[in-house]
Amino acid sequence: MFSTYLRIAFRGLRHQPFFSAINIGGLAIGLAVCWLIGLYVIKENSYDHFLPHTDRVCAVALDLKMGQEEAITTNTPPPLGPRLAADYPDIELAARSFHLGTTVVQRKQAGQATLAFNENAVWAVDTAFLELFGFPMVAGDARTALDEAGSLVLSEQAAKKYFGEQSAIGQSLLINDQRFTITAIAQNLPTTSSVQFDMLAPTANFGVVDHFSWSWIWLQMDTWVRLRQRPDAASLAKLEAKFPEMVSRYAPAAYERIGQRFEDNLRKGDRYAVKLLPLSSLHLNQAGLVTRLSTLGDASQVRIFGIVGLLILLLACVNFMNLNTARSMQRAREVGVRKALGSSRGLLIKQFMAETLPMSILALLLATALAGAAMPMFNQLTGYELTVGALFASGLPLGVLVLLVVTTLLGGLYPAFYLSRFKAADILKASASAPKGGQSGIRSGLVVFQFAVSIMLMISSLVMYQQLEFAQKQSPGLQRENVLVIENAQHLGEPSAKEAFRQQLLELPEVQEATHSTFLPSLGSFGDFYEPEQGEQTQAVTSQLPLSSYLSDASFVPTLGIEMLEGRNFRPQSSADSASVILNEAAVKAIGWKNPIGQWMRYPGNKNQRFQVVGVMRDFHLASVRMAIEPVALFHESSQTYQTWGSYLALRLKAGTEKAAIDKVASLWKASVPEAPFEYDFLDAAFATLYHTENKTGTILGIFTGLALFIGCLGLLALAAFMTERRTKEIGVRKVLGASVASITGLLAKDFLKLVLIAFVIACPLGYYFMQGWLRSFVYHIDIHWLMFVGVGLAALCIAFLTVSVQSVRAALANPVKSLRSE
Repeated sequence: MFSTYLRIAFRGLRHQPFFSAINIGGLAIGLAVCWLIGLYVIKENSYDHFLPHTDRVCAVALDLKMGQEEAITTNTPPPLGPRLAADYPDIELAARSFHLGTTVVQRKQAGQATLAFNENAVWAVDTAFLELFGFPMVAGDARTALDEAGSLVLSEQAAKKYFGEQSAIGQSLLINDQRFTITAIAQNLPTTSSVQFDMLAPTANFGVVDHFSWSWIWLQMDTWVRLRQRPDAASLAKLEAKFPEMVSRYAPAAYERIGQRFEDNLRKGDRYAVKLLPLSSLHLNQAGLVTRLSTLGDASQVRIFGIVGLLILLLACVNFMNLNTARSMQRAREVGVRKALGSSRGLLIKQFMAETLPMSILALLLATALAGAAMPMFNQLTGYELTVGALFASGLPLGVLVLLVVTTLLGGLYPAFYLSRFKAADILKASASAPKGGQSGIRSGLVVFQFAVSIMLMISSLVMYQQLEFAQKQSPGLQRENVLVIENAQHLGEPSAKEAFRQQLLELPEVQEATHSTFLPSLGSFGDFYEPEQGEQTQAVTSQLPLSSYLSDASFVPTLGIEMLEGRNFRPQSSADSASVILNEAAVKAIGWKNPIGQWMRYPGNKNQRFQVVGVMRDFHLASVRMAIEPVALFHESSQTYQTWGSYLALRLKAGTEKAAIDKVASLWKASVPEAPFEYDFLDAAFATLYHTENKTGTILGIFTGLALFIGCLGLLALAAFMTERRTKEIGVRKVLGASVASITGLLAKDFLKLVLIAFVIACPLGYYFMQGWLRSFVYHIDIHWLMFVGVGLAALCIAFLTVSVQSVRAALANPVKSLRSE
C-alpha cells in the first residue's frame, strides 16, 4: 500500500514540475538557511570550550565610577593580579597580560635578508599565563616556558611564518629590537578562543609594567584568575564580597602618591569594585564591557540571527503547506471517489502523508547541497574557517531532521484532515473542483504572514543601512577623508628625526599636511585622570577628570581638519607649548568652566605637572557612535607628560593622488627605516572597522531579507498560477466579451495586492518598534522617517505585482478558444 502511495506521489511530481520545483526549492532554501544559522549559533556558544579549565577561569574586571565617567572594564592595574593570588586561597593561579600593540618582529640571519613583519598579536604575560588557561602545546613546557627573561612562545602559525619547516625551539627573534629566544610552541588557537595570540613574552622584559607596579590607577593590563573549584553565582558573589577590603588596604597609598585621597573620592560618589567574569560566559554575555579583547560577540545579534533564521524556515514551511493545500483541492473529486469506494479517513490521511514525504526528502537533499555550496560565503561573513563536514557535527543533522518531520506534518496533515472530513456525496455534487470551506481564508492569512515578515525585514535592513551610513560619515569637528595613516612611527627615532621625516613628507606635491602623534582617533588614545584647578570664574568644577589624550605637534589640528572654537592651536616648531593643553567641548562641559581659556589643570601621574588651557576644539568621535563623545585633550609632544609604546604619522593628501602618494611615502620610509615594514591605512577606513559587527549584521540581514522575499515570491507565483488555472474559463469568457489584457491582469492581481497591503499595515508598527530598540543602542543615531515606510511599501507592492503579473499576463494572453473548447 505504502509503495502505491509513493508511486502516486512521484507521478504527481512529474505531472506538475512547476509546483513541485517551487515547493521543494522553497523548503530547501529554508532548511539550508536554518542549518547554517544553527551552526553559527552553536559556534558562538562554544567559545573557549576547547580549554580544560574553562569553567574555572575568570577575567578580572573593574566596576568603576570616577567623576562623571563610569564603566565596567577588563582594563586593570598591575598590582591587582599578584594581590588576588596572594590574599585569596580560593584563587589557584593569577596571570596578567599586556598588549604590545603593533610591534616589529625580525629574524636576522648572517648572509640572508632580514625577515620582518608588523605583528598585532604580541603580548607580554606573566609566567603562569599558559598554565592558567591550559593552552595546548606542540613543544615545550607550558609551566616553565616563560620563566626566564628573554624567553618567547610562538603559535604554530608564527613559527612557520618565521622559520618554515625548521624547528623554532632555541632560535631567536627581535621584537622592537629586543632579542628573545623561543622556548615553546603553542597550538594554533581556534577562532572560538576569546584570547588570541601569536607571540608571548615575559612581562619582565617590559619595564613599563614594573614602573607602574605600585599603581592602582594605571589601567593598562588584563588580569586572569583560575579558581580552585568550579564557581556558581553564589560562590562567585561571596568571593567578590571580600575584594573591597583588599582595595581599601592597598589602593589609598597609590592615590596618595599622586596627591589624592581615595576615601574622599569614594565619599564623593566614585566607585572602585573588583569583579570576576567567568570565561565561559565572557564571549556573549558582557554587553557594554570596555575591553581590549577583540573577539567578544553580541548575544543580541546571535538571538536576532537565530530568530530570523527560524522565520525564514517558517516562511518556507508556510509555502510548503500553502501550496500543498492548494494543490490538494484539485484532487477533491479523487478523494470523493475513494471515499465512495470505501476508503477510510485513516487511509486517506496516510496517503497524503506518504505523498508529502518524497518532497520533504528531496528538499533535505537539496538543502544539504545548498548549505555546502554556501559554506565559503558563510565563512566570509562569520569569520569562521569551517568545512562542509561541520554541517554534520554538533547534533545539527538531528535538529534538521526534526524540522523536516514537523514540516512534513504541517504540509501533509492539514490537507489530509481537511479533505477527508467531507462526505463523498458533498464532494461529488460540488460544481467546482473543491468543496466549499475556509481554505482560501487560511491561504490568504499565510500570504499576509509571509509578506509581513518580508516587509519587516526590509524595514530593518533599510534602517540599519542608513544608520551605518550615518555612523561612517558622521564626523563633526574632524575631516576623515584623504588622511593616510602610517603605523610604527616610533622607529624613526628621536623627535628631531620624526620632524625631519615629516619635513620630507611635506616636500611631496601630493601631501598637504603631516603630523606625528602617539595615537589617532579610532586607533586608540591614552587615558588617565587630571585635576582641574579651581579659579575665580569656575563653578561646580569636578575634582578629577578622566581624559583621553594625544601627544602631538602643531600640525595635528590642521592635518585632521579639527575645528577650533576658542583660543589657538599649538605654535609651530616651538617647545613653548610644553605646558599648554587644548580641550574639547565635552571636557570643558565636564569640568564646568564657563571661560576655559587661561585655566589650569594638573596631571598627578607625572609629578603634578601643570597645563594651561590655550584652546577649545569642537567635539569629534574617537570611537563608535554607540558611545558618547568623551573628554579629550591635546598635549604638545615637548611636554613629555607620558610615554606610549607606539606612535603614528598622519598625512592629509590631495584628493585623487592616493596611489602616487603611497608609492612615494613607501620609498621614503624604506630609505629611513629599512628594518620596519611599511604599512598604511586611511583614517576613514580605520573608522569603518569600528562598525565591523554592525556591518556584518546588516549584510546578513540583507541576505535574509532577499531570501525571505524570494521565498515569499515563489509562493505568491505558485498561488497565482494555481488561482489562474482555476479561473481559466472565466478569463476566456471575459476575453470573448472584449476584456483587455491590462484589465484581466489587474483583476487577477488585485486580490494578492490587497493581501500585501494588509501585510504592510501589520509590518510597519512592528518594524518601527524593533528598530527603535536597536537604534537606542547608539548614542547618536538617525530618526526613522515615514518616507522609509512608504519606500518599502511601494517596493513590496511592485515586487508582488511583478510576481503575480508573470502568471496573470500569461493567462490573459492565452487563446480563449482553448479554455472554452470543452464547454
